[in-house]
Amino acid sequence: IIWNPNSTITNKGFINTVEGNIRNTNYDTKKTTDYKNEGTINELSGVLSFKSSLPLKKEGIGYDKIFIPNFMVRYAPGHMRNLSGKDTLLKYANLYSMNKTSEIEDGLSTVLGFEFKVNQKNEMKEKLSISMGQVFSAEKNKNIPSKSSLDQRMSDLVGEINYNFSKIGSIDYKFSVDHNYNDLNYNEISTGLNFGKIGFNLDYLEEQNHIGNEHYVNAGLSINFNKNNSFNFETKKNFQTDSTELYDISYQYEIDCLTAGLVFRRKFYKDSDVEATDTLMFKITFVPFGGVKTPSFKP
Repeated sequence: IIWNPNSTITNKGFINTVEGNIRNTNYDTKKTTDYKNEGTINELSGVLSFKSSLPLKKEGIGYDKIFIPNFMVRYAPGHMRNLSGKDTLLKYANLYSMNKTSEIEDGLSTVLGFEFKVNQKNEMKEKLSISMGQVFSAEKNKNIPSKSSLDQRMSDLVGEINYNFSKIGSIDYKFSVDHNYNDLNYNEISTGLNFGKIGFNLDYLEEQNHIGNEHYVNAGLSINFNKNNSFNFETKKNFQTDSTELYDISYQYEIDCLTAGLVFRRKFYKDSDVEATDTLMFKITFVPFGGVKTPSFKP
């Protein structure tokens, strides 16, 4: 049962939201490690949260600036299953969610954060946004995955920064700073730029400490010669192994009822004794009937 009424606005301008969730789980399992193996089990859990924010706006000649401090308190009585081995990551996107895992996390916690936005008046769009926040828990909870940092009394400081260029695209940056505010545990940069017939995209990811050890960059280039013909190139560099993992080169021809493409991939392996693999694939799609592609084969 999910209770999510409309938000209320006070005379002082605060936006208040109360949410609730009650979950009844019944299961009967055998020889499992994640569940109780004691016949039919009934588990009842619930959570209640209160969020309050105060939007503040400063109007300028060409831009409007908006600052929104946020506060949230959350309480879930009872006990939760052990999810310490699960893969759960805390990001700003789920910072104010009642449940950040597959279960209702028990305990009392608060969230403090803010949003800062710069809106461009003449184009009626968001030019810049900066969002940050952190979770403070009354007690440690070892049943929550350590990768999320929610098992500690102070979580990582998570945030996002988004910047939109005038007409050519945008850049997004997501990060996670350790609760000591010294170690940067997570970096993710995504950008897409469009210069008319030429497009460029770049994705960079770096994980450290309790979050993981991924560290790579993806880069891509696309050229649209005209409305029917396009060329794409993509590559991935793995900094953990200090190696290039793959190259993808493709050509695509498209008309109203048909799309045909040729893809060449060169994949490298971590084991230096294994030679790189070259594959070639042809794909054709009939609109709106579907597509057909050949199996990959070595050229």
